[in-house]
Amino acid sequence: MAPFYRVVVGVAAAPSWSAVRTLNTAQLGGNLGLTLEYRLTTRLRLRTGLVRSVKRYEAASSDYTPLPAWNWRPGNYEVYANCRITEIPLDLRYDVVSKPTYSVFAGAGLTSLLMRHEQYAYDYQVNGQNRTAAAKVVNGSNYAFGLFTISTGVERTLGSRWSMQAEPFLELPLGSVGAGKVRLSSAGASFSLKYGLLR
Repeated sequence: MAPFYRVVVGVAAAPSWSAVRTLNTAQLGGNLGLTLEYRLTTRLRLRTGLVRSVKRYEAASSDYTPLPAWNWRPGNYEVYANCRITEIPLDLRYDVVSKPTYSVFAGAGLTSLLMRHEQYAYDYQVNGQNRTAAAKVVNGSNYAFGLFTISTGVERTLGSRWSMQAEPFLELPLGSVGAGKVRLSSAGASFSLKYGLLR
C-alpha cells in the first residue's frame, strides 16, 4: 500500500470539451486549479478544490434563452459561447486497486458553478451583409451542485510524499446554467501533481 497521508494537496490542469445536447456543438476549453483531499479510510477520500474553468461551446438558438434586454433576433442560428467559471467540486474517491507504487480509483460527486464572465455571440445577415450580435455577463448567477461528475483514474507515487495522477472525467448537467439557461455537459482528463501532509 502507498504511504498513508491524511491530507493531500495538489495542483491540477485539464483540457476539456463542453457541449449542449449534441457532440457536434463541443469546443475545447480547459481547467486549472487547486485540489484538497482528506482520507476517511485507507481507500476512501473526500475531495474538493477551487478550479478556474474556461468553457467554450456552440448552442442552437432553440437550446438557448437570451436575456430580453439583449434584443436578439428571432430565428434559427448558432450561439457561440466563451465562459469563465469558478468550479467547486465535492466528491468521494474510492481506490479500487491500492499498491505500494500506484492506485486505480473511481470518483463521483457534485460540482458547484460560479459564473464569472460570460460572452455570447451569433452571426446573421441583413440585406446580404454579415453581422454579429454579441453580449456579455460579468459575475452572473451561481449554481450550487449544478453538475454531477464521475471519473476514474490512476495515481502513481513519486517518493514518500509526492505523487502524480491522471483522471478522465465527465460532467453532466443537473439543471440549466448561465445567462442562456443551457444544459451544459463537459468531458476531459485532469492531470495532477500532489503532496501528502499529516501522516
